Amino acid sequence: MSTAESQSPPAATAPGDPPPGLAREPIRVLAVDDEIRNLEVLQLALTAPEFDLRVSDDSEVALGLAHDHQPHVILLDVVMPGLDGLALCRQIKADAQLGYVPIVLITGLRSSKDRLRGLEAGADEFISKPFEAVELMARVRALARTKRLYDELRAHNQDLEERVVARTAELSAAIRELQAGDRLKSEFIANVSHELRTPLLHVKGTVTLLRDGALGALTGEQTRGLAVAGDAVDQLERLVADIVDFGDTHADTVRPQALAVNRLCGAAARAAGSAAERRGSTIDLQIDPGLPEVWADEDAIVRALRHLLDNALKFGPPKVTVWLAATRTLGGVRFSVRDRGPGIPPDEQVRIFEPFYQIDGSETRAVGGMGLGLALVRRVLDAHHVGISVESTPGEGATFWFELPLAVDQM
Repeated sequence: MSTAESQSPPAATAPGDPPPGLAREPIRVLAVDDEIRNLEVLQLALTAPEFDLRVSDDSEVALGLAHDHQPHVILLDVVMPGLDGLALCRQIKADAQLGYVPIVLITGLRSSKDRLRGLEAGADEFISKPFEAVELMARVRALARTKRLYDELRAHNQDLEERVVARTAELSAAIRELQAGDRLKSEFIANVSHELRTPLLHVKGTVTLLRDGALGALTGEQTRGLAVAGDAVDQLERLVADIVDFGDTHADTVRPQALAVNRLCGAAARAAGSAAERRGSTIDLQIDPGLPEVWADEDAIVRALRHLLDNALKFGPPKVTVWLAATRTLGGVRFSVRDRGPGIPPDEQVRIFEPFYQIDGSETRAVGGMGLGLALVRRVLDAHHVGISVESTPGEGATFWFELPLAVDQM
């Protein structure tokens, strides 16, 4: 027979047993009985090397011995002078360090009433006197395995808790860093915007004076050049305003009030009027008659609608109509902006609301801008605790819509 054939398969191990080849510490047992002979019988039954037995004939000092020995199993006699086994069992189960140590009551009492009293005291097992040594060893081994499994689980849970605490601390530190970064970004945006606005104001004023002839007569070529410069200044002014608005818009800055829907839509259409004029396009208002007032911050919502209209005009073909509609719904009033543009691919419809994101991010993209318009719209609506949705099919345009609550429901 070959060497491989003569080898025996590894013995199966039970849960709580040590892996093959790894010795486990002896099973620590504490036995408490006021009769010395009973303790001697227990010592004879648990003489195997796998057991580490400590005994006590004084129930009053057994609790301290249990703390010192940290047993896997405790064997208690029930009938003892002074502090009997049931009282000691209750004390052990109430102890935070010992409460999960299995307790076996060794008793000559056999009635169901006596066993019920033992269970109420917290006992885990019962062995009747006289007992068989084999039965005692089997019970002790089983309970010790349970105790070891509990200890392993508790240690594992403690390790997990420590990891969670450490990970939570790391995440908290990361959040603080992000918040600090957001503060720095907001301060940077505010400072840069302020520094840009001052020279931009001077440039715009000078271009306006030149274009109006206040600084002297102009040739036709100069007039056309100043018109281009004026449009560029206006675009730059809008970009600076978008940056400022994006940095300043949050829940604490909105001041909701009762507002007429016609007023909001009209103001938004006027704000986007110059963009429509440059494209040769028109803005068609479709407002249901008799709409109730809505609850919103006027400047913020007008700004959001203006950005939606600008977006529709910018991405749609020139000389077409975009629609701003307002309709009654069960929950309030729905505002929607619809265009005839190229539409938005499904995988892009979530990302378009991210700051600085452009569907066409190439250097040769046909449409300019910083990608803040839709991000600003979502930030405005987030500050109102309102969501925004988009419906689009590539090649068939897009519709953006959101709903504002009725003012009557907020008062």
